[in-house]
Amino acid sequence: MAGRDARAARHRFMRAGAALLALLCLGGFALMPSSSAAFTAIAGGPASSFTARATFGLSQTAGCFSDNGTGGCTTAAGITDDTSVVVSPDGKHVYVGSVAKGAVSAYTRNATTGALTQLTSPTGCYSNASVPGCTTVLGVMGALFDLTVSPDGKHLYAVGYSTHTIAAFSRNATTGALTPLASPNKCLYDNSLSSPPSGCASAYKIMGADGIAISPDGAYVYVVSVQSNSLTVFSRNATTGVLTQLSGTAGCYTNSTTSGCTTASGLGSPFAVRTSPDGTSVYVASNLSNAVAVFQRNMTTGVLSQPAPPNSCVYNNGSTAIPNCTAVRGLSGAYNVGIAPDGATVYAVGNAGNAVASFTRNTTTGVLTQVAAPNACIYHNSSTAITGCTAARAISSPTSITFSPDGMFAFVAASVSQGVAVFRHNSSTGVLTQLSTTSGCIALSSTTGCTTGVGLGTATGIAVSPDGRDVYAVGGGGSRGYIAVLNFTH
Repeated sequence: MAGRDARAARHRFMRAGAALLALLCLGGFALMPSSSAAFTAIAGGPASSFTARATFGLSQTAGCFSDNGTGGCTTAAGITDDTSVVVSPDGKHVYVGSVAKGAVSAYTRNATTGALTQLTSPTGCYSNASVPGCTTVLGVMGALFDLTVSPDGKHLYAVGYSTHTIAAFSRNATTGALTPLASPNKCLYDNSLSSPPSGCASAYKIMGADGIAISPDGAYVYVVSVQSNSLTVFSRNATTGVLTQLSGTAGCYTNSTTSGCTTASGLGSPFAVRTSPDGTSVYVASNLSNAVAVFQRNMTTGVLSQPAPPNSCVYNNGSTAIPNCTAVRGLSGAYNVGIAPDGATVYAVGNAGNAVASFTRNTTTGVLTQVAAPNACIYHNSSTAITGCTAARAISSPTSITFSPDGMFAFVAASVSQGVAVFRHNSSTGVLTQLSTTSGCIALSSTTGCTTGVGLGTATGIAVSPDGRDVYAVGGGGSRGYIAVLNFTH
């Protein structure tokens, strides 16, 4: 799809359920049991009643949150049409972003069971409009598509697509409660707005802000904005949380020549931005360009530059050629980016092509090289085959990809498949191999080769806890919202 409005419209027409999921399988790895476990989905029981897991081996529990308590789930406030989820660096709290409510909801996490408990009002959620049980933060988080927590755990930042804003909160590391920064730093807004929100400061080229990432050192924040076709750069005060846009052309990069910005390749309708674990690279998934733009990052100044042609970006080989870039497979409708924990491999979600493209990464230059056939990408097994790629189950319209902290597993959320697929990840070659039998995927409705689950409607966002024990998936679309959990130990 070419824009966030189109994506949101599709969400509203997607079927949604409610519950909690669990998945995992493993065999033949050191320190792991040799047996594998299939998915088990349980329709009933609140998230607070997860059973404790064994201290060693694979186990699964189930439960969920929904916006209205249906589907055997516990009701949570402010979670309609969820698209993003993050776990705090200390593993104590989980935060979920909602498009329809323009809200951030907050939960404590039980590190033993993975269970979530929403914080009590007024700190259980913050919303752009009046929502029962939430604190209103008017005008700063409309259509919230993405959020991130700083590496030191002190601050949370969220982007508002319809309000053209970047909201900033301080975080209480003990309770998980969020507090908007004081005026004039409650948010940043695009300087073209005729009626800007109160308590905020202006920035340039953040119209339709919809993706955000923070550098591993916590010193810089990167934001992509679909209407501005831009990537913007901000320094971060680690004490106060205040963001300040870099001056001059270092503060923004645009897909075409724009006064005051640096022109970059592959930034047509950017949806997501990610930084490499070593902090030397930044990658942007651009939906209209069907591309991933590549940037090298100055670790001291935060300033970005693109590698020399033809490595400034990679783009889908069936799309319009992009100067300075290289054609690859599997990037139709580029939607999101995932980087393995060791930084050696990068994966891009091609939503329109029902594919995930695989790349090795030059850790010195950041340049991406597509993995050789037949592992150049994985594509949904009932969609059009992609030459040089391998079919996989339950990845129709993939939306996000993430990894276990040890890098052994990759998890892909897919909105049309309404489920999550799991793959073994080869950190040396970049090859993704789906787990066999029903251990390889779980889906809302009966899907050949997958376990049938519940609460997986329009799966969009996914995150893994720092201890590697839990995976949190969110979705819903339109008037529904869900939070689901995968538990595992090894």
